[in-house]
Amino acid sequence: MSLRMTINKCSNYEEVLVKTEDGYTHKCWYVKARNHKNKPVILYFPGNGEYLEKYVRTFDYITNRVDANIFSCPNRGCGTNEETPSEEYFYKDAYIYLNHLKQSKRNKIFIFGSSMGAAVALETASKYQNDVYGLILQNPFLSMKRMAHDKKPFLYFFLFNYDLLIRTRMDNEKTIKNLHIPILFNVSEKDEMVSTEHSKILYETCPSNNKFMYIAKNGIHDNILINDKGEYHQSMKIFIETAIALKDVNKKKEENKNR
Repeated sequence: MSLRMTINKCSNYEEVLVKTEDGYTHKCWYVKARNHKNKPVILYFPGNGEYLEKYVRTFDYITNRVDANIFSCPNRGCGTNEETPSEEYFYKDAYIYLNHLKQSKRNKIFIFGSSMGAAVALETASKYQNDVYGLILQNPFLSMKRMAHDKKPFLYFFLFNYDLLIRTRMDNEKTIKNLHIPILFNVSEKDEMVSTEHSKILYETCPSNNKFMYIAKNGIHDNILINDKGEYHQSMKIFIETAIALKDVNKKKEENKNR
């Protein structure tokens, strides 16, 4: 169940209220590209502890340069969603969002996840591969166990959510072994929180026949666009166009088989 309203009458942003499995109401955003009706939509999972308001510029860039719509909602315990965060409900909420897009007849769905959001994106895409055209992971990590071992500042968020930390696996290295849809890795070469080694191992582990990697030479964990001259969004646009073409080819093959 969802309720849609416009955030600003002159804006391409709409606020969508979505009911979760356990009865909470999550305030999500639907950000429209120009002539949005038949454009692909990106189900966008942000990093840990982040508000959607922080992403206005990011979303504007994607809608304008990639020419795709965006649907996004902050994680539990973040932004306007005040429930206690848990890995289980991160994934359950993600399914609710995906199902909302399907019921709204949004086709050409892509899933994007950054940092901790990459784990939610990967888990969702791996379970519902028939419903998704492609997956984009930005600065992902191998697993929460590996991050704890690395002792990176990424874990600062979990100091205030200790119960979440000790119950969280987020084993991307294991999950990605089941992924066969097109996937793009966006990697910040100067990432100070998650070593680029994590993305490279995930890339090698992934069995998809259509996997791509974009490396931002000057990007850091929270800003992949440092000194970017348009290559980042161009790479994403090409990936989305390629994934759509591949999906269409596969659909035609299936149709021919069933004749």
